[in-house]
Amino acid sequence: MRVHLNGRLVEEREALVSVFDRGFLFGDGLFESMRAVGGTVFRLDRHLERLRNAAVLMGLDLGGVGTGLAAAVDELIRDNRLGDARVRITVTRGRGRPGEYLEATGPPTVVIVAVPFSGLGARRHEEGVSVAVSSRRQIPPESLDPAIKSISRLSSVLARREASALGAFEALLLDGAGDLTEGTVSNLFITDRRRLLTPALPAGCLPGITRGAVIELAAGAGLEVREERLPAAILCRSDEVFLTNTSWEVLPVVRVDGRPVGDGRPGPVARDLLARYRDLVGRECVRE
Repeated sequence: MRVHLNGRLVEEREALVSVFDRGFLFGDGLFESMRAVGGTVFRLDRHLERLRNAAVLMGLDLGGVGTGLAAAVDELIRDNRLGDARVRITVTRGRGRPGEYLEATGPPTVVIVAVPFSGLGARRHEEGVSVAVSSRRQIPPESLDPAIKSISRLSSVLARREASALGAFEALLLDGAGDLTEGTVSNLFITDRRRLLTPALPAGCLPGITRGAVIELAAGAGLEVREERLPAAILCRSDEVFLTNTSWEVLPVVRVDGRPVGDGRPGPVARDLLARYRDLVGRECVRE
């Protein structure tokens, strides 16, 4: 595979980043994960808009780098002859020095990688997955704006490891008040009768691209969609729970902390929204 590194295509073994890069030293950077279907990235423009907005929030000057990202992604996918792929853009503040928090010699480091991707696997969607509510709390938005998809993922890694040790597929994160925010790599949805509930963005969750698409689809299907603060206790009385992200699409949750959700099987809302989402992706990713 070839990698897009700082504006040029290089062989994977030659895609080297300095040990003085601030991403390596401090986790001082951001990223976007995307999915390509048939060689086209689903809602690439929205991913890039989110990346540029996050760069502004963290004071990272992209300079001319930001204008060429869409072309670079397309070039990389074509060069590697990929159809269905997982794509990640990583941007750091560039080179720095150990112990020096303020100074970055720049320019930003930009790495784009794309690898073949065939999806999560039918069994996960057919049978659903289990989740665990993590003992680790979400980083409060006052400390790190959730709109910044930071490359510093240690808190998520530790929460996911905790969940895995309990036999769960994903961890759910609570805020300081005990309300639900999101998963470590996913957005959270809950159904209560004909209402679809999801944590509000100010609660501390990422404005996911898949999350936004699912909200659009749910409203179009006649569901009442509400974004609000959700106490953890609501999980115990929910009809359905499911997760969304670019790789998992709409993923049903059938157990929370070992207790079944509903009848312990994927529910009709999740199944319907998964079908609608896949249809949307297929339509939007058709090349002219």
